Amino acid sequence: MARRTSLPVTFVVPTIAILLVLSMVPTLYAIVIALQNRELSTPDYSWVWLSNFVDLFLDRRFLNAVWVSVKWEIVTVVATMVVAIGLGVLMFEVASPRLRNVYCLLFIIPVLLPRVSAAFVWKFAYHPLYGIATYPYRLLTGGLIFDPLSKPGTALFAVASVDVWQWGLFFAVIVLKLLETLPPQPIEAARLDHAKRWQIHAYVTLPMLKAPLISLMFVKMIESLRSFDLIYVMTRGGPGVATETLDMYAFSQGFIESGKVSYASAMAVLMMIATVITFTMLWKRVQA
Repeated sequence: MARRTSLPVTFVVPTIAILLVLSMVPTLYAIVIALQNRELSTPDYSWVWLSNFVDLFLDRRFLNAVWVSVKWEIVTVVATMVVAIGLGVLMFEVASPRLRNVYCLLFIIPVLLPRVSAAFVWKFAYHPLYGIATYPYRLLTGGLIFDPLSKPGTALFAVASVDVWQWGLFFAVIVLKLLETLPPQPIEAARLDHAKRWQIHAYVTLPMLKAPLISLMFVKMIESLRSFDLIYVMTRGGPGVATETLDMYAFSQGFIESGKVSYASAMAVLMMIATVITFTMLWKRVQA
């Protein structure tokens, strides 16, 4: 009996220990570097403790990166969930079972593309002269040029649309499969009461899927934090700093512009702390 009870521990403990080492060692090392003044141009350094963190809050470009990151998170998460729920419900109501399978196959393809490949494809699609995404604007305006990636007011939304294109369609497949797993009795009862289609989903099906939809939202919130490759390929943080998120600014300060590794590490540490606190508070609020 002792062997049988200790067997799960034998397999789980080494795995957990390896994961803790792989996660905690880089994290602790980043915190140590953030308390120093290391630069790539010189091997000399000294301890400055919280000086880097104080400088961050006096840095207008850092504050702009925080605001851009918040906007990016809100736009991508909200748009993805709206597209996912809208398309999932539409397929559930309109498409036949065979046609649903075809749509699911097509909607999964975008998320299977490497993020860099998708970014290059859409960067060309947004080309002001030859892009297919800007062609309707040229057609309606008689040939006027529109470059959404070069305008501060539209660049963030243009890049966010690529993220929504990948994840919104994929989440729509998940929403459809969740709707298909629901018991048919509540839906049939609502239809017998002459409820409209939107009322059925607003008051019956979607409330029944509250827990999995919230889980999907949290998954997308975490995924949206990993936006570096998409933004870097499409705009590199531009025009100006209109699409420069925190990870973009940290990379720029640490390896491109000034080589301030400690300054970049301080940004990464603050981003980690803010993410943990925000997600913990949101999760507790949702579970309450």
